[in-house]
Amino acid sequence: MTNFEVNLSHYSDAERVFAKQVVGWFHQADKKSVLTVFLNPQERKILTELAKHIGISVHFNGGYQNAENKRALIGNDEENNFQISLLQLNYASNYVHLHHSTVLGSLLHHGISYDRIGDVIHENDNWQLLIDSALADFVTENVKRAGSKKVNFEKIPFEKILNPQSDEKEKEIVISSQRIDLLISQIYNFSRAHAKDLIESGEVMVNWFENDNTSYLAKLGDVVSTHGYGRIRLIATRGTTNRNKIRLKIGIVGKG
Repeated sequence: MTNFEVNLSHYSDAERVFAKQVVGWFHQADKKSVLTVFLNPQERKILTELAKHIGISVHFNGGYQNAENKRALIGNDEENNFQISLLQLNYASNYVHLHHSTVLGSLLHHGISYDRIGDVIHENDNWQLLIDSALADFVTENVKRAGSKKVNFEKIPFEKILNPQSDEKEKEIVISSQRIDLLISQIYNFSRAHAKDLIESGEVMVNWFENDNTSYLAKLGDVVSTHGYGRIRLIATRGTTNRNKIRLKIGIVGKG
């Protein structure tokens, strides 16, 4: 039997909870391959690190090459079946404008959890969804609205998958510190006190994990998500101003 003892002390509290779940998957995969739910980039990073340490095989698939959310197949599986379906969203595109949050909300409203849903992608007014195949028929038969708009989901072959567009917009800001409370208050134009309230109440995530540390210094590459507002990706620093403030290049999805 494989030795699954690993040191998890370098992970944050939230990451450690997930890492323990990963170790549980490894125990299962020692007998039979395990197909996980959809994992975000940070979860995949943790899974990959632990799998490399243990020496166990892991493969990822999200339905297309650059998918943000992917399922993992742990252990040896000759079929490599990731059980992902592609759904097309049909709606009156001439009169209705959809958003990522509207499409995602239509599924969450029916009790489908985030981790059973892959990427929501679009190309102009065409929208598609990657989802756990076990839920595909439920969605096509039951989900008929996105917000107040009538919609219809249709299962389609992967040959028809879109070339997804990124909603991220890049901009340069000047900021005195990369603390997340200061960062989100400046980007979303609300008070620093409100930013701290959001962080302490669990409304802010760093790299897809909850972070309630208001003084956390965001690093280049970090993704800071604020519920109801959007997310910020730190791309690069552009030096400092004469007053020693930081010129920071960021990518924004959502408000800002």
